[in-house]
Amino acid sequence: MTSWQLSNGLTVYILPADIPFAAVVLGYRVGAAHEPIGQAGAAHLLEHLLFEDEDIAYDEKIQTVGGNTNAYTGQDYTVYYARVPREKLPLALRLEAQRLFDLKLSPEKIAIQRQVVAEEFRQRYLNPPYADRFFHLVKMAFPNHPYGTMVIGESPEQVLSLPDEVLHHFYQRFYVPANAVLCIAGGGIDEGIYSLVQALYDRSKLGERVPDIPSVEVEPISSQLMVRKAPVPQKAVIWAYRLPPLQEPITHAFDLLDDFMGHTQSGLLTQRLVHKQGVASRLNTFLWQMHQGGLWVIEAYLPANVSVERYEEELQKALLEVPEADMSKALEVYRPMRYLTLYKERAKVLGRATSLVHAVLAGHPEWYEAPLMPYERLSVEDLQSIAREFITAERLVRLHYLPEG
Repeated sequence: MTSWQLSNGLTVYILPADIPFAAVVLGYRVGAAHEPIGQAGAAHLLEHLLFEDEDIAYDEKIQTVGGNTNAYTGQDYTVYYARVPREKLPLALRLEAQRLFDLKLSPEKIAIQRQVVAEEFRQRYLNPPYADRFFHLVKMAFPNHPYGTMVIGESPEQVLSLPDEVLHHFYQRFYVPANAVLCIAGGGIDEGIYSLVQALYDRSKLGERVPDIPSVEVEPISSQLMVRKAPVPQKAVIWAYRLPPLQEPITHAFDLLDDFMGHTQSGLLTQRLVHKQGVASRLNTFLWQMHQGGLWVIEAYLPANVSVERYEEELQKALLEVPEADMSKALEVYRPMRYLTLYKERAKVLGRATSLVHAVLAGHPEWYEAPLMPYERLSVEDLQSIAREFITAERLVRLHYLPEG
């Protein structure tokens, strides 16, 4: 791996590999959490629009040579990538540079993509049962914080009302080299790649540094319970514990605690509440992590004859016992499983490139260079201590779904 920085602030990483394909990943240190008040959904809508400039014809040209492309927007970043045959690497680099420096946002394309995103909103978050749960969880867990609004926006109507000038301004303000990280990985990388990157990307583009997002810890949780009556097939109880910023050591501990408690087959909560007591028909846990905070979520769907009160009582009993539980299994079983997950993520060249870009965007390139080290340092006592400190009532928000009628 080699890296350098261009005169305009763009950071470039090279990960060569002797394979027939190459990957180009360009990540920006800007996401939904950087949107001004009243402009929710702008970062995600702009992501769509980077594929819509007909002069650049990004998708068409990449697909014509046998490649594929995609992108995604988070709270803290937006990432674009392409995979192409190694001999077409210069094409992918040229097209990505055009999107960075020369993108044109036409009123017609903006209008079309507004409708596309509004329909995506309805299909993903309004029509399926329970799909709006994240909107309520983040509002309760992150009050008065940029993470309190979902990436896609507040509602289809709000997305449709975003003015053209908001998107133009967001692009010109934040899509600048100093806010970006470029990773080139795979085959087709030779000595000429350095001069090619210099020629394509070492251009001036005025903009602004992305403002820092504050830690979620600065705001106390103000509302801890929401009850929704909705057209859902069964009762659901969702608990979410707020976690501190990603750089805190507890992040890696919670990776193992999440498996220890919520693994679909052998997790402590799954075994106890689903298989033994039957107070939940299914249960799953997961981590939702962002740079400045996160959530550990426990989702349970209840049998008709089990009340919300009974389930929550049994869940609370189980969680109170966690800090005293024998967590050697978390290290003996789930730590190797975590290593396997990291290995699979990096088994392909695109996975390596995106892993590196994510680490650099988070401000911790060492997470890419030594991904196992934070897990190696953990002990059973560390896991017990962290469970005791962070699985607490002060960090908890609860959401109940009750079938209408």
